[in-house]
Amino acid sequence: MSRSVKGNKSEAQRRLARILRKRVEPHGTPITDPSILKGVEVDESGIVELWIRPAHPHCPCCLGDLIDLRSEILQQKGVLACHLEIVGVPQPERWTSAVNEQ
Repeated sequence: MSRSVKGNKSEAQRRLARILRKRVEPHGTPITDPSILKGVEVDESGIVELWIRPAHPHCPCCLGDLIDLRSEILQQKGVLACHLEIVGVPQPERWTSAVNEQ
């Protein structure tokens, strides 16, 4: 594995951790709470995947906040792409599609 590929992953991981540590969802719960953040994966090329269960699945501000989170992650050095998979809510595929729309 080349040094630049390793660098992408570690850079993306550091920046992602920094974003997630300070992030609070619109209703006051830290996004890193295990009831919300269900999984995180960063591959060797810097592609970030998050599995998230919104605390309030019928709240439009939660949807907007996840869109903003994805945009912030995409702006980070070392992040090639970002996909948020929404889980544990009614019609999660609709949420996932809306959040990842570009």
